[in-house]
Amino acid sequence: MDFIKQLIGYILFIPFITFYSYILGPLLIVILLPGGILMLWMIMGPKEGYLALKVSLFAK
Repeated sequence: MDFIKQLIGYILFIPFITFYSYILGPLLIVILLPGGILMLWMIMGPKEGYLALKVSLFAK
């Protein structure tokens, strides 16, 4: 019985983790990253938002 539960767990887990890693993850990056930058610019204004983005991307 324990083997059947473990087998069902693998059957449910493997497709979910594959779907998340290869399809949903990149899709969320494409949607959330520009939205976050846009929200930053709306809060800080265009000039300060650009400077904050520039500092965060090109900081040494």
